[in-house]
Amino acid sequence: MKVHVEFFSRLREVVDAADLTIDLPDRATVAALLTALYQRYPPLAKWDDNILIGAHLEFVGRDYALRPGDEIAIMPPVQGG
Repeated sequence: MKVHVEFFSRLREVVDAADLTIDLPDRATVAALLTALYQRYPPLAKWDDNILIGAHLEFVGRDYALRPGDEIAIMPPVQGG
C-alpha cells in the first residue's frame, strides 16, 4: 500500500524533502513506517524518542494501523518561547 508522508520543520532538512510517498505491506503500522524511513534516512532515527506522528489531523501512536492513501505527518516536538 502507498502512504503519503509529510515532514515538518527541521525534519525536512534531515530527509531533504517536504514529503514523499512510501510503499509498505498491507496492515503495516506507524512503527513499520518509521522502521522503513530510518533505513532509508538513518539520521532521522536520532529523532525517534521525540517525534510526533499525525494521521487525519490527530496524533497517533506507533500501533496505529495504516490504510492505503493515508497522509501521515511527522514532526519534531513542539517548541515555544
